[in-house]
Amino acid sequence: MGSSGVDLYKPTFWLVAVLAIVLLSGLKHATARKWVFALANLGFIGLHVSPPTLKFIGLSLAGLVAAAVVICTLLRMVQAGYVRLPLAAGGIAVLALFVLHKLPSAFATSGPLPLNSVLITIGFSYVALRLIDLARVVADGDHPAPDPIALINYALPFHMLAAGPIQAYTDFAEQPGVPLASTASTSLRSIDRLVGGLFKKYILANFIEKMFLTGFRADGPYFFLEAQLNYIWVYLDFSAYSDIALGLGGLMGVATPINFNRPYVARNVIDYWERWHISLSMFIRRNLFIPVQLKLMRLTGGRFALAIASFAFLVSFALCGLWHSLSGPWLAWGVLQAAGLIVCNLYKAALMRWLGRRGVNAYLANRWIRVVSTIVTFEFIAATLVVVMYPYEELQWWVD
Repeated sequence: MGSSGVDLYKPTFWLVAVLAIVLLSGLKHATARKWVFALANLGFIGLHVSPPTLKFIGLSLAGLVAAAVVICTLLRMVQAGYVRLPLAAGGIAVLALFVLHKLPSAFATSGPLPLNSVLITIGFSYVALRLIDLARVVADGDHPAPDPIALINYALPFHMLAAGPIQAYTDFAEQPGVPLASTASTSLRSIDRLVGGLFKKYILANFIEKMFLTGFRADGPYFFLEAQLNYIWVYLDFSAYSDIALGLGGLMGVATPINFNRPYVARNVIDYWERWHISLSMFIRRNLFIPVQLKLMRLTGGRFALAIASFAFLVSFALCGLWHSLSGPWLAWGVLQAAGLIVCNLYKAALMRWLGRRGVNAYLANRWIRVVSTIVTFEFIAATLVVVMYPYEELQWWVD
């Protein structure tokens, strides 16, 4: 969920997509592919910033290129061993831009360079997470700092700007400069994914939204029904963007992560987060949950493992909620997700103590337990979405 100014209804999105597919499909030189993809990404942004004047487009693109040069310079300093100062400077800058992106009304957005217009266009919520993942990988010595062109392609892939996914930098860096030649089978799979995403978005999701959703302004039994339909709509709408990104990525030969795997059949909240917005949950695991957990485990000598895991869940998903929106409802959503994960983790540990491994395997294989747990998980997720999508006009002070 994040935010982006990319509108798939605009023909400019599809113009850039078609041009990128045509140009990249014929290139067999890694450097040429890298430059063409970077030009496609920057060209796409230039066509979508607002106001669409030549002066603002030029300033926006020059600013993005300059930012890429600065970031790469800071990362090379990190790589050389000067870790604290560049990481602190970069972290403060990313945080400030993130707050500006999330709270534009708190800042002046007029003037010669309305910065927030650019942040919205590039979907800075997702860009910020990619930059964090990149900084961690370079600081850990897993990969060298990229050059500015590679950074633009990693942080600003036009087909992923609308709603992610959040590609791990390791996956980006390790993809071949020239992908394997497309076959009729792989191209058809990519087209099928693309068309399926368009069908989800423009037929199924739009139909449910227009015919059944009231923005939770109805009451009585329909409120409960709308909660179910709202979850289905969110899944169809959100996963559609990911399917479109996957299809376009496949046709261009650009590695694009799978982001959804039938989350509505998840048997518990842990399983759900292994199926829903997979790239975000993997980001949280790599950059929040595991670092917090390992730090506390070292401090306590490995004791209190369940309590530490519970605390790591709480910190990770409270921040996840605030990443979606700096608001009370989204913070509550994050805390509720953490609570669901904590309960599942504690229940899993209790089952192991009570039943043993063989008993747990039999428990997991029980069809009726699976059905009930899947329904409970579905209803829990549907309820947490109501928390963030309910109209709180009478509590506007809390929302803002």
